[in-house]
Amino acid sequence: MTDIEAKALALLNEVWKERGYPPEDKVRREDLPAHEALCRAIEQHEAFKQEVSDAVEKVIESCAVTSWGAAMLDPLIIPKPKPDPLVEAIEKCAAQMHLTSEDAANALRAALDAAGFEIREKGQ
Repeated sequence: MTDIEAKALALLNEVWKERGYPPEDKVRREDLPAHEALCRAIEQHEAFKQEVSDAVEKVIESCAVTSWGAAMLDPLIIPKPKPDPLVEAIEKCAAQMHLTSEDAANALRAALDAAGFEIREKGQ
């Protein structure tokens, strides 16, 4: 489930709870067009928030905004998410086609090692 779907489900469950209905289940969610519509609305809202954030960031960087002006605009800036190091390592390995499982594992270990990470058992 994506973040958008989780937000939509949380909103739907909140309304269902207010109305005295049980929490939404997967079957009902898949059959409910309102869930899909809500997901689309949330996606559009999140995209708009990111557009505003990017525009405000550009204004602060390119204009002579006073420090108090920048401080007032800072809450409108959404921090950029850090890239997932595991996804980056897998993307590097995915570029190498037709690997055996052992070669893929070795390539993944090398990519993780280059990023400063390692695979180990929990608690060790």
